[in-house]
This record gives sequence, structure tokens and C-alpha cells, in this order.
Amino acid sequence: MKKWISIIIAAAILVIGTASVILYQSARAPVEEEIDKASKRVLDETPIKEIDQANIYHGANAYTVVIGKDGDNEKMVAFVPEKKGEIIVKQWADGISKEQAINKLNDEKNPEEILSVRLGHESVGPVWEITYLDNQKNLNYFYLLFSNGEWWKKIENL
Repeated sequence: MKKWISIIIAAAILVIGTASVILYQSARAPVEEEIDKASKRVLDETPIKEIDQANIYHGANAYTVVIGKDGDNEKMVAFVPEKKGEIIVKQWADGISKEQAINKLNDEKNPEEILSVRLGHESVGPVWEITYLDNQKNLNYFYLLFSNGEWWKKIENL
């Protein structure tokens, strides 16, 4: 009897594990498809020849943010609009780094925990979006301009 219970439990764990992997893959498929499509556009339409990373940013409009290198091995970033539109390309050296954005947040606020730091594109151009929790565990968003690190927008105490 114990043997059958063990077999049933093992089979249930196997089925649940397999179903979880399939569900995760099917949920990620549209995201991966969008990233692949944007990456192909970047390689075809911009000076970027090698892609280091890509992710999707949802602000006022959705963009796929692609970071890579051009033929001279210079780091660049491209913002590919989700809908048809022109790709915006910037030299990485023309903006502030992720670390500089985090330092600016630490200088102005006292975050308890930084949840994410993402590069995105808004109406003002490229921005760093920093999501963090404050001392009261409130969710906050801090946006800095990529070009010079100036504050653009804050959304606090959510």
C-alpha cells in the first residue's frame, strides 16, 4: 500500500512539475517573440552588430530596449517601439550608467530595498526607471533622464 501511495505522489509531482514548465514557457512565448522580432530589426536597421541584452519596457508606450555593440565595439542602446515606428539609437557613453542612477536615488531618497533598475523610453526620451521600497515598505518609482541624470518624475507611496 505504501508503495502505491509513493508512486501516486511521485506521479503527481511529475505531472505538476511538467505542467508548470509548459505553462511558464507558453506565458513567456509572446515576450520572447517580441524580443526576437525587435532584435532582428535592430541588427538590420541600426549600427548595432552584436546584442548583449534585450528586455521590454512598458511606459506610456511599449518599447523593446536592446543593448549591444556596433562595429567599432562601442556600446549602444536601441529603443524599438512595439508598434510600427522608428528605432531610436543612442550611444551608451552619452548617458549615465545604472550605477550612477542608483547613486542619484540614494542621494535623494533613502530606499529600503531597490526592486529593479530598467532603461526605458518615455515622452522625454530615454529614462532610467528605478522601482524601490521605502522605509515604510511603500512602493515608489523614480525616473531619471538617461542623458544627464536629472530627475524627471517620481511616483511615491503606492
